[in-house]
Amino acid sequence: MNETATIVTRPRLAARRRAFMEAAMAAFLEKGYANTTLDDIIARSGGSRQTLYALFGGKQGLFEALIAERSDRIFAEFDAERLRDARPDDVLVGVGIRYLETVTSPDVIGVYRLILAEGQFIKELAERFWEMGPGHARALLADYFAQQTRRGTLNVPDPEQAARQFWGMLMGTFQMECLLGLRELPGPEEIDAYARSAVARFLDGCRAARE
Repeated sequence: MNETATIVTRPRLAARRRAFMEAAMAAFLEKGYANTTLDDIIARSGGSRQTLYALFGGKQGLFEALIAERSDRIFAEFDAERLRDARPDDVLVGVGIRYLETVTSPDVIGVYRLILAEGQFIKELAERFWEMGPGHARALLADYFAQQTRRGTLNVPDPEQAARQFWGMLMGTFQMECLLGLRELPGPEEIDAYARSAVARFLDGCRAARE
C-alpha cells in the first residue's frame, strides 16, 4: 500500500496531516517561509516532529504539499483522455472557474505574496512553486489543446503558446488587483461570468474551420 493510500485509510493520520498543513500555511503567511521553523509548525499543530518528518520529510515537503493540493483542486477532473469527447467550452469553463476560485482565495493570495517576497532570495522555493503550480497547470492545458487539435475540434498550431495565452486571458487583472489589495476578492457570480467570457473569446480564435 503506498503512502497516499495509507493516509486515506487511516483517518487519524489524515487529520494529523491536515493539521500540519494548516499550521504550516498560517506560519508561512505570518512569519515568511525562511523565518518559519519546524518548531513553529509543530507548536501550532500539536503534532510531533517524528510524524511531521514521516509525512512530509521537512519544511520544503510541507510547502510542496500545500502547492500540490491546490493544483489538484483545480485539475482534479482534468483528464485529457477522459475529457476528449467533452466540448472544449465546457472543459475550459470548468477549469477556469476552479482556477480563479483557487488563485483568488485568501490563502493562495498569501502564498503568491510569500513567493514574490522570498522567491528572489530562495530560488528553489520559486522553482518548486512554479513547477507544481502554474507550470503544471500550463502543461496540462497544452496537452489538452494538442489532443483536441489532433481530433480536429480545435486549431491550435502551438499548444504551449496557446496555454500561456489562455491563462493570460483568464487571469486578467483579477489576481494582480487582489495581490495589491486594490479590490475585494471576487465572488462566485463574478468568477463564473468572467471565466465564461474569457473562454468564449479565447475559443473564437481556436475553433477548427468547418466545411
